[in-house]
Amino acid sequence: MRRLRSWWRVALIDLRGSARRFIILIACLALGVAAIGTVSSVRSSVEAAIARDARLILGGDLELRAQRSDVSPSVVAALRALGQVSREVELNSQALADDKSAFLSLRAVTDAYPLVGEVTLAQGARPGDLAELLAERDGRFGLLLSPQAVLRLDANIGEIIRIGTLDVELRGIIQALPDQATAGFQLGAPALIASDALAPAGLREEGVLSQFRYKVLLDDGDFDAARSTLDAAFPDGDWRIRSPRQATATIARFIDVFGNFMLLVALSSMAVGGLGAANAVAAYVGESQAAIATMRSLGAKGGRILFHFMVQIALLSLVAIAVGIVIVAAATLALLPALSDLIGISLPPALDLRAMLVAGGIGLVTALLFSWVPLLQARAVRPALLFRAGSSSALAGLGWRPMTKPGVLLPLLAGLAVLFGLTLLVANDPRLVAMYFLGSLVAFALLRLAASLLRHLLAKAPAPGRRMWRQAVSAIIRPGAPTTTVMVSMGMGLSLLLLIVTTQSNINDQIATEVGAEAPDFVLMDMDRSTLATLETVVAQMPEVQTLTVIPMLRGIISELNGNPAPSSDAVASDVADMFRGDTALTWSSVVPAGTVIDEGAWWPNNYTGDPLVSLSTEMRDALELELGDTITLSIAGRPLELSIASFRTVDWRSPDFNFRIIVSPGLIETAPQSYFGTIKAAPGTAAAVEAHLIRALPTLTFVPVGDALARVQVVFDGLVSAIALVSSTAVFAGVLVLAGALSVGRQQREADAVVMKVLGARRGFVIMTFLMEYALLGAAAALPSGIIALSGAWAASTYLLDIGFAFQPLQLALLAAGVIVITTATGAVTTWSAMSSRPAGRLREDS
Repeated sequence: MRRLRSWWRVALIDLRGSARRFIILIACLALGVAAIGTVSSVRSSVEAAIARDARLILGGDLELRAQRSDVSPSVVAALRALGQVSREVELNSQALADDKSAFLSLRAVTDAYPLVGEVTLAQGARPGDLAELLAERDGRFGLLLSPQAVLRLDANIGEIIRIGTLDVELRGIIQALPDQATAGFQLGAPALIASDALAPAGLREEGVLSQFRYKVLLDDGDFDAARSTLDAAFPDGDWRIRSPRQATATIARFIDVFGNFMLLVALSSMAVGGLGAANAVAAYVGESQAAIATMRSLGAKGGRILFHFMVQIALLSLVAIAVGIVIVAAATLALLPALSDLIGISLPPALDLRAMLVAGGIGLVTALLFSWVPLLQARAVRPALLFRAGSSSALAGLGWRPMTKPGVLLPLLAGLAVLFGLTLLVANDPRLVAMYFLGSLVAFALLRLAASLLRHLLAKAPAPGRRMWRQAVSAIIRPGAPTTTVMVSMGMGLSLLLLIVTTQSNINDQIATEVGAEAPDFVLMDMDRSTLATLETVVAQMPEVQTLTVIPMLRGIISELNGNPAPSSDAVASDVADMFRGDTALTWSSVVPAGTVIDEGAWWPNNYTGDPLVSLSTEMRDALELELGDTITLSIAGRPLELSIASFRTVDWRSPDFNFRIIVSPGLIETAPQSYFGTIKAAPGTAAAVEAHLIRALPTLTFVPVGDALARVQVVFDGLVSAIALVSSTAVFAGVLVLAGALSVGRQQREADAVVMKVLGARRGFVIMTFLMEYALLGAAAALPSGIIALSGAWAASTYLLDIGFAFQPLQLALLAAGVIVITTATGAVTTWSAMSSRPAGRLREDS
């Protein structure tokens, strides 16, 4: 014990004058701990809030939701027998104030709303509870609007706003709705109005986008019993019943998926930080070779050397972890309130000590794990080094064969196992964590292989003709050169940067692809024949409207496939399961719709008058194993219609063109009950005028301003991208630090090289250009494997984690790689400036 205390004291004394050399190690580890701790803390806070407030988030113990049409009075009576009921109708409508308009997601509620929780209003609202605020006063109903709608309308409390054909009074601005999180994505800005106001406003409750929600506070609180009662009484009910847990499952899944992705980015930041630790230790060992040789000559064994440096690394890592945890605490307390406003869930500022401790544990294990090999190199220093000048034996590296020895390999495997276990505590997905660890090891091996291949090719290639290039190549392939260290560090940092940028681009492309100048300005919803006739008359008098496109839409039930009863929604693939839950949308057309790609079969002639035919999407073909000539029977308005399959179409749902999975040939189907969809393309700069004119001429017409809808989508995705960029910035900054550390590993050798070149007559400019060429060559060599690794990782993240399309953008990757090479060269110049400026006389005196 006394010996250990003396060893400990010597390590601390030695560290006193050397701590400044580990600034890069402390910074890299602190950033890694901060990224992992912040992501896992925020994620666990959200998950805890969802589990704690599921009943509040749903707005009751049970929710029955019907799409397009309301449930029967007998269903409502059955719900009232179970407990207190609140009815909500959600539909889309335009609001008009003077010459300004806003597209609303209008929720019409009864006096019972909300059953759980309360609506929070901004300061300045008219006095009274929610029912009083929405009730009719002096002949006018009340309206509550979200801040976005108020800003769009430029309205103030007490002003009159027109909804449909009714003037209503703005009585408050919504700050938070207790059940907004389970409402899902909404095309319009949230708004509340009394149910009794819909009829005077001329707004139809039932429509394509309408939703009817019945929230129930159960008398006995037993959801399973209530559901069983409703299923037994209404076995064919066309609705969805959700418990609080089921209602929050979608939110929880999103948090889980996005949280895992963010956590992988944070882990990558930690991996880069680990490389920074390895480089810092390697540089420290390289500069301490003489001291190590002295200790060995005085009788210190290999274990004594290991203990000396391990104590120092552990203490410095604890300092870095403390700094990282402080950052975690500050970031968590700042982010939770902002995230609460974004997702509509109450997230009080609180710290997750478990997540912070796990992040600290990951940081400590990562530091020790990545420092293991450099410390083994320190143990390999021999006393004879004292009698050699300019040696760098500690930097010679370990080959693959020594790495497989039990004394080297077993501690590495144990460290990886502990790291894997700690990561599972914050990731909760063993397969995902295993894939990430495997991918990281493969990336590390590929970069080491690329470094070895580079040295081999340069060694075999003829020497360059120019002396400057010849010197740069010699510095890369000489014994003891830190080529592998620099390339692995540079490659891992570049891979992470390219992966992040590529993933961000794919997220943005998901909403921007093919939706731009070709997209219509307005989408018209759920028109009947009389409304369509009026619309055509109005549009004909508006020179601002360039095109009006109208598409009929019917609803039918798939009753049979090839004469056999249609399968249930549970028995088919998830991408077409919605078609077997009640009715489904379809249309008819005599001509091939714009943007349609026939994958198999042929379209019917324009003047076709034969037996009914149908064209289906390839999704239906693949999911239902259909072939050309098979039959599908649709029940439309209670009348069965058997159709022969004439073709299968590839449908791109990201296209701005309307499309349907089922398109029927003209003939009998035109006489069936149908509504109409439409699109309007306005002349450039006239969309606002067209919108205001449509609201005044057709106040009950439901239409979606596409620009507003895309803007709302863009806001959501911008928030996600900003969150990714925030976490990614720590990894990018760590990468720059790692690069500086990697280039400082061979600083002493570069100083010796600079002295030799100057003694032999080289000018300072020649020395500087030689080093810059070396860095540029290493950066260019690291770019190719890094690009392959990044593209593979981005493809996997897009396909399996985020479920979005993947696009390869070579120009973007090339520009990024070129930028990183320039940054590498500049960082190398700054980091090794002392080597470039080294004076021969001073260096020769040190070695004499």
